[in-house]
Amino acid sequence: MKKCLIIGIILIVICMVLTIHNEFINGPVNINEITNRGLKDENRKVYLDATFVAGTITSDNDNSYYVMFGDGVQYIVYISDLEATKINRYLLDNPEASYRIEGVTKLIPSSMEEDGIKFVNEWLNTNHHHDEEEIEEGHTHNITVDEFYHYFGYVYLNVESSFNFIKLIIYISGILGLTMILYYLNSRYHLI
Repeated sequence: MKKCLIIGIILIVICMVLTIHNEFINGPVNINEITNRGLKDENRKVYLDATFVAGTITSDNDNSYYVMFGDGVQYIVYISDLEATKINRYLLDNPEASYRIEGVTKLIPSSMEEDGIKFVNEWLNTNHHHDEEEIEEGHTHNITVDEFYHYFGYVYLNVESSFNFIKLIIYISGILGLTMILYYLNSRYHLI
């Protein structure tokens, strides 16, 4: 019986160590840290505290490249249309709140430049994010490719669900550990 208790404790310790490593040591960083430094850091776990969903750049099947704001900066987020609608609804219902999105970074493909530039130009021109003199003279703002990367950085946040082997081990070791400890306690003290 003591073997059950010892194995259960070992599994709980493994669960705790992996959780600490996964969440704190190797946990996600704010995507702002990567884009502000102009890094091309791919497959890095990141998060975004989104405060506004501006719209889509491009779509494919059930997922789209959305422009979302967080920390006063715009980011590209590849996410399911269903999840983006849920986030947008939440942010509209809670204007002072933010919505945490987690994923990994991927390099923005050059094929997205044209659609991204078109989106930003339309956004700037329809939301009057340029000087009043330009509005009066009928000028429109057209960004270049370099400015596109200035707006978004070189990476986007990919929210596609991917299999996380470490989380699976955390759940299994936690459940098995608790089960073995409860089995030991029940056999020793007849709790049930």
